[in-house]
Amino acid sequence: MFDIGTNGVRHELLSFLTDLRNLVVAEREAVLIDFTLTRKMSAGGTLLFLAELHRCGEVLGERPKLRCIPPRNVKVSQVLKQIGVYDLMGYKKKVEPSFSDVIHWRFASGHQVEGEKYENILGTYEGRVTESLLGSLFRGITEAMTNCHHHAYIDVRPDGLDYLDKVRNWWMFSQERDGYLSVIFCDLGVGIPVTLPTKKPNLWDKVLSLGKAGSDSSIIEEAVVDSVSRTGKRYRGKGLKQLLEAAQETRGGALSIFSNRGCYNFGDGKVTLRDYAASIMGTLIQWKVPIIQRELF
Repeated sequence: MFDIGTNGVRHELLSFLTDLRNLVVAEREAVLIDFTLTRKMSAGGTLLFLAELHRCGEVLGERPKLRCIPPRNVKVSQVLKQIGVYDLMGYKKKVEPSFSDVIHWRFASGHQVEGEKYENILGTYEGRVTESLLGSLFRGITEAMTNCHHHAYIDVRPDGLDYLDKVRNWWMFSQERDGYLSVIFCDLGVGIPVTLPTKKPNLWDKVLSLGKAGSDSSIIEEAVVDSVSRTGKRYRGKGLKQLLEAAQETRGGALSIFSNRGCYNFGDGKVTLRDYAASIMGTLIQWKVPIIQRELF
C-alpha cells in the first residue's frame, strides 16, 4: 500500500523510498521495482512516491534507470499508467485507464507560482465546484507554491544525498472520487518544523515557551493558528490561512497538512493532530471539497 496516514504502512513506504534513493542515486544502480503485490495507492502516498522519482532524476541529472514488474491489481496498474509512472520506467504494454476513480486523476509539477498549472489540474471542475470554493482552492494552491518557492528549500534535505535543490520543485495531484474533489500538493523541502525557527523566530519562541518544539504536528498547528489570528489588513488572506479557507467554506470540506513527522488535520469543524515515527522529509497538503451533484431531468 502507498499511504502516509497509517503508521505501519507509512513506515514501509518511507523505508522503500529510502532504498530507492540510495540505490538509484547513491549507488547509481539500475533498479527493478516489483509492484506485483501492490493493492492500494492513496493519493498522498502516491504523490510522494512520484515526487521522489522525479527528484532522483534531478539529482542524477539524467533519467533514473528504472524498470518495473506490473501489479496484479488492475486498478493499481491503471493508476501507474494515468500518472506517468509507467512512462518513467519504460513500461510499454498497453494499459487503458477505465475506472471512474482513476481516469479523473490529474498531475502537474513545476518550480514557480504558475497559475496555468492550476488550470490544468482544476479547470475541468468549473461549474461542478462552487465559484467561491474554486477561488479558495486557487488561493490555497498559489500560497502553497509561494511557500515552496520562498521557504521550503532553505537547506539541504536530510535524506543522505547531500543535495541542495535550487530549482525548488513542487508536485500536485487532483482526484475525483465518491462525490469529492481531492487536491494534493507536495514539496520535498526541509518541512515546516525546520523552516519556522528561521522564517518566524517570534513564533518559534512561542512554540518553545509552550513546550511544543518536540511535536511536529503541534508546530504545524501553531503556524496555522498564527496565520489565522493575524487580523491586520496587511496580512489578510496570507499564509496558512489561505490553505484552511477552502476546507472551512463548506460542509464536508477537509484539510490535512503533513510535514516531516507531523500531521495537522481539519475536518467536521474540528482539528486533530498526529505525530509519526518516520519523517516524509517534506510537506504534503491535501484538500477535500464536495462536488456539485447535478440533477437529472
